[in-house]
Amino acid sequence: MAKLLLLGEGGVPKHEWEVRERPLAVGRGTSADVQVEDAGLSRRHFMISPEGEAYVLRDLSSRNGTWVAGERTTLAKLRHNDLIVAGKTSFRFSEPRLQPDAGPHGTEILSCV
Repeated sequence: MAKLLLLGEGGVPKHEWEVRERPLAVGRGTSADVQVEDAGLSRRHFMISPEGEAYVLRDLSSRNGTWVAGERTTLAKLRHNDLIVAGKTSFRFSEPRLQPDAGPHGTEILSCV
């Protein structure tokens, strides 16, 4: 199951949420599934939803934008370990089922026999 991790000081995970069949909305408002107190976040800032075998992040017309892997985006296909920044808050996307088969930047890990 994919997860969204809220990162604290030094990139240490402080909290996590599972991304399931329905979209997961992130923001500072009460209508968001993931509520974070950050004045730089919109009430509903971005959303992560499953699409087939992938997970997609959509910026919800936020005022300050959403950044994935260092680039501002309105729509991004997420990969394991992507860093998401919204306002002054950092998140990490984690997809455990891919960890044994993929390395950094989507490189494939081959076993030597």
